[in-house]
Amino acid sequence: MDVDLLRPGTVPIAPDTVLWFEFLLHQDLLLSHLQKSAPDPTPTELISKFSDAIADTLRNRFEAENGDVVTVESMHDNIKHPAKNMALKVLSLKVAAFIKWDLAQIRSLPFKTQIHLLQDLLYFTNDKTTAEIPNIDAKREGEPIPYLFALVVYHRWLLNVTMHRITSNWQMRMGNTEISPPEENIICSHDNVRKTVEFLTSALSWDDVPSMLTFECFKLPTETNDLEFDWPCSQPISKEEFSAQLNYDLGTFFFYKEDYNSAREHFSECLSSFRAMKNNNGFVKFNFNVLEVYVRACSGPTDGSKRSLLEQLNLSIVNHYMGITTILQQDNVYREIPLAHRIGLELDIQGALSSGTFTVARDLLCKIRALNIVRCVLDQKPTYQSSCSSFKNAEILVWAVEVTWKALNEVDKKTLKKYLTDLILKREMPDLLSCVQSNETVLKIFDKSDLQFIRNADVQVEIPDSLHKTSWTLYDFTRKRKPKLEIKQLEQDLIATYDHKEIRDLLKKISMNQLGSSVWNINPQWDLPIPIQSVLKSLPRGFLQDFGFVMMAKAREQMLNKVWNSSLELMLILDKELGSGNGNIGKLSRLISWEILSVQITQLLEEWPKSTIDKMALANACEVCLQTNESVLPRTEITEQCVLCLLNLGRWEFLVNFDKRWPSFEITSAVALACQELVKHKGNKKLSKNLWEIVLPIFSLPPQQSKRGNSGSSVFHDAQVQITNLKNSIMAIFSKLRDATVLTVVISMLARLHNILKDETSLEVQVDYVILWPAVISNANSYSMKTAHDTLSQVVSQALQYYPTNVPWLRLMGDVNFANGHYNVSLKYYLKSLLICNDYFNIPVRHDDHVFRRMIKCCVALGCNTQAAVLCQFLEEPDYVLAFRILGEQKYCNDAVDAYYHCIWDTNILEYLIHVHNKRGEYQRRKCATQVIGSLELNSNNNEEIQREASNSRKSTFLRALCKQYVF
Repeated sequence: MDVDLLRPGTVPIAPDTVLWFEFLLHQDLLLSHLQKSAPDPTPTELISKFSDAIADTLRNRFEAENGDVVTVESMHDNIKHPAKNMALKVLSLKVAAFIKWDLAQIRSLPFKTQIHLLQDLLYFTNDKTTAEIPNIDAKREGEPIPYLFALVVYHRWLLNVTMHRITSNWQMRMGNTEISPPEENIICSHDNVRKTVEFLTSALSWDDVPSMLTFECFKLPTETNDLEFDWPCSQPISKEEFSAQLNYDLGTFFFYKEDYNSAREHFSECLSSFRAMKNNNGFVKFNFNVLEVYVRACSGPTDGSKRSLLEQLNLSIVNHYMGITTILQQDNVYREIPLAHRIGLELDIQGALSSGTFTVARDLLCKIRALNIVRCVLDQKPTYQSSCSSFKNAEILVWAVEVTWKALNEVDKKTLKKYLTDLILKREMPDLLSCVQSNETVLKIFDKSDLQFIRNADVQVEIPDSLHKTSWTLYDFTRKRKPKLEIKQLEQDLIATYDHKEIRDLLKKISMNQLGSSVWNINPQWDLPIPIQSVLKSLPRGFLQDFGFVMMAKAREQMLNKVWNSSLELMLILDKELGSGNGNIGKLSRLISWEILSVQITQLLEEWPKSTIDKMALANACEVCLQTNESVLPRTEITEQCVLCLLNLGRWEFLVNFDKRWPSFEITSAVALACQELVKHKGNKKLSKNLWEIVLPIFSLPPQQSKRGNSGSSVFHDAQVQITNLKNSIMAIFSKLRDATVLTVVISMLARLHNILKDETSLEVQVDYVILWPAVISNANSYSMKTAHDTLSQVVSQALQYYPTNVPWLRLMGDVNFANGHYNVSLKYYLKSLLICNDYFNIPVRHDDHVFRRMIKCCVALGCNTQAAVLCQFLEEPDYVLAFRILGEQKYCNDAVDAYYHCIWDTNILEYLIHVHNKRGEYQRRKCATQVIGSLELNSNNNEEIQREASNSRKSTFLRALCKQYVF
């Protein structure tokens, strides 16, 4: 059954829904609901619902009379409650009586609801005399019996609340019944707690114990009768029950106050009263097992039974290890104490002795260690075995075995005998055998045959020298050689080494042992460019051919591993080995020089911008390579590398004027021309369209496939392949751009293209020199927006790897992600740009309306409305309309809401926040905004310097908080 406390008729309700007034019309309805096995809602939820209904009624009444919103606290003071509210209060008390005034359940209610419930109990039981917590008169004489029970419940509650508010997360704030921390501190003040302890202590000496109020004591009002109470229906409480529960409450309070003597006295009285109880009618609400734990903790008597060995161990530790060996001897038989505790005990004593904290008997530590060894052997666990080898006192070990032996069973005796036998045979304790023979009890463990075997045993084992070796080289078997195995070992050494001397020696050994075979097939990963491979194969068969192949393969490996110096060294050594010559030797030498140039270019691009290579000499070498007229031409890959190297090193004049004999020259010369024009005219003149016209086709969509036959399908396929190849070649060039000016030209062109294809002014990306490119494209629908976005993102991301502090590119990445709906990533890049240009916000943040407006839109899209409202202040002219709309229309919020209020310095926004929270009844947030607007630095009468400093401080704090959320 779902209890709905809404006003009838406001919303459609289910047929089985019960409204609050039905509990008044049907007297048995509440009891039948509570008696269910799992009532829904639970009793505490039902009390909370009744309390919320009372608060809503009072609020509506005050709003109707005063036309303003009032707090719940002011409504409950000095007002006359309507009959409906009085009935709801009685219903709450009936539910509390049904759960036998269980304080554990009552404490789960909101704190203000608990106070109202107890105030109502005190009010009704004291002839409707108003009671205001915590100002409760606790006199005994002449008070009604029901009121005495209410006082007992109240003081028990206050004692429990005082204790649990510190030791657990007892306070639950929910519904519309809140209370401020200062009010909590007043209620649970030291003076009130002292009065409570005095009252409960005096209550233990009462001759007449008050009866417990039951469900039947509270009568619901009817249309003819006013409030009535049937106090004789209360349930009697025996003297023993009353004493047990109150002593338990006082004992736990003193226990958490660390007053263990008082706690022990109350727990002892509680234990005596509990044993004298004949039955429990529900007033006693503690667990006997928990009581026993409290008693043991206070070192009080429990049941007269013997303590466990673990308890005796802890007590011995407290008493400076008094009788510790006796406890460990018993534990070797019963094994109750965990082995970890015993090892910890040994380490504690060892540490205390070494630090000089206290002094004990000289042999105590040895005895504890020996007893622990026996326990570990009996448990057959290797946990402690490693430290047994360091124990050399055979006499004490024999003593530890002797004091335990008689109480062990046959299985344990065999285990211990085997351990002693192994220990003697290993000779780790040279005098162990003599100590065993001198001890009559332990000597009986071994018979004559065992002793004879031990005396005659020789356990010395000779370890072969081969097992002492640490080298992984093959064992030198001189009696029988294995040539194939030796050759394989030489080949493995050749693959592993990069030393030219070792390579030379290994090649000689391999050629001597493996006639007729080639080293070219040793490693399938050794792959050389075709021109070099052809020239090497044309050389005469012999050492030079093999040495050249291996050295070039090793150099290529090191280049791929980015070990540049080793790669260059291997090729230079090979070139020196070749010397000066004609024919194939000369060709190979020339090819090697170009490969060296290729490694240097690759190193320059990989280490950019911190490369140590001489850039001027490298650029000259690239020009020479491109202008060569020899019969042996460089590889196509090397010429492309030279072109890109010259483009990145600023040799644009050479690239513009040079003959475009290779396909890659066309796009690189177009980029060089655009860079030349940009530098020459300083961005004041439109750039050449050559680069634009070359790059534009890669974004075109493939033509529609014809349905007429195979010829149409072939044309479609060819066009698609052509576009893909062009795109791959251009992207390969873009991926190797490093110079900042070159990247600026390409990025500005791609940004312009992105804006044209996106065709939305609100989503345009901004970057330097974007206006220098064409503003329109004919037939723009035939180009792919996705390809343009991916290309721009890829190029800018690559550029940021080499120039991570370039603010325009960081903002561009923010714009690109904003245009594609990636608001979280967009905020990350916007904040990075602000962080860099403002020195991590150590200098005043400058106005940038483009960035801040887009950050506002990102925050709104992410549901972080408070962050968006704070950012509205960062604009050159604060956008109050936008800020008010964001704050006024928000139904949910994904940020910290009022945690950002201290970052607001504009009083207009703060005043609107106070109005909105007051209108919604969000009093805590209204209070937070009120505190912020009341700070001295936000006073409108301050001079401009103070106001500017206040805004700058809050800007820095807020932006740093955003960086922690989105950037770091």
